[in-house]
Amino acid sequence: FQNLANVFASPSFFVFLLDAVLTYILFFYLYPSKGTIVTTLVYLILAVPAMIALRFLIEEVIIFSITGQHNYGTSARTARIYIPDNIYFTIYFSLLSIVFFGVQYERFSKLKKQALELQARNAELSFLKSQINPHFLFNNLNSIYTLIYHKSENALPAVSKLSELLRYMLYQKEDLVRLSKEINYLHNFIDLQLMRYDFTPCININIQEDIDEGLTIIPLTLIPFVENAVKHVDLKTPEHPLCITIGVKDSWLHFNVTNKKNNMHKDETGGIGLENVRKRLELLKPDHFELKTIENNNIFEVKLKMTING
Repeated sequence: FQNLANVFASPSFFVFLLDAVLTYILFFYLYPSKGTIVTTLVYLILAVPAMIALRFLIEEVIIFSITGQHNYGTSARTARIYIPDNIYFTIYFSLLSIVFFGVQYERFSKLKKQALELQARNAELSFLKSQINPHFLFNNLNSIYTLIYHKSENALPAVSKLSELLRYMLYQKEDLVRLSKEINYLHNFIDLQLMRYDFTPCININIQEDIDEGLTIIPLTLIPFVENAVKHVDLKTPEHPLCITIGVKDSWLHFNVTNKKNNMHKDETGGIGLENVRKRLELLKPDHFELKTIENNNIFEVKLKMTING
């Protein structure tokens, strides 16, 4: 223990500790911007000689002037012996500092990468959510314009219903909402769409009655599929009604929309809604959803299966 204490109390220990600190500072400021090669060259060509000179100054000049004793003997203080010997000790103790820096930097890099990924994810989610509002508003203003143009008695109720829907869309800030609230929003949207028809549309809505009130869902997940169906469906064919089914089983939401396509109505905007929901689900629920679209014999079907929070 006495020998160990002597080592820690010796001037050399504090010199090497200073070398380690200086090495860490060098790598901390230089490595992130210059990389491994430049930092290593600066360390070997400039830092190591500077630290050897610093040790010589402290031990063989300053301490000698105080104590009258050299750390190295007369024969060992020559450049041929002193420099190689100190290159070894300087690099040896500096390596501990470099390893410590490397571990810290790797951890910092991972945290920074995660923070950037989270920032990018939130930015993309905000962008995707902002896409829903203009798309939704554009389609429904067209419908209300038609009602007003034809002086329909449904024009004012349609404006009121649209106001309720927009209030939900614009002021809904939570990441999750009650499934019952989302379903109610869906009903309001369908009611708004039905106001523009002068006939009884063929719609079959089947929603499970005993859905737990505590279940939550990502807001505005279901509406784009129904919006897309209403916009393109032929609602005059009783044999092929618009069918909407919502159910929950074993913590999975099952949502199906089936409709007969109306080829007279093409969406020149390119179907923002469906891709929007897919991207949002890929960001928020990767590996926890299945989304399929099926087209055959003029029938278009969407099947969404996703885990749901309780």
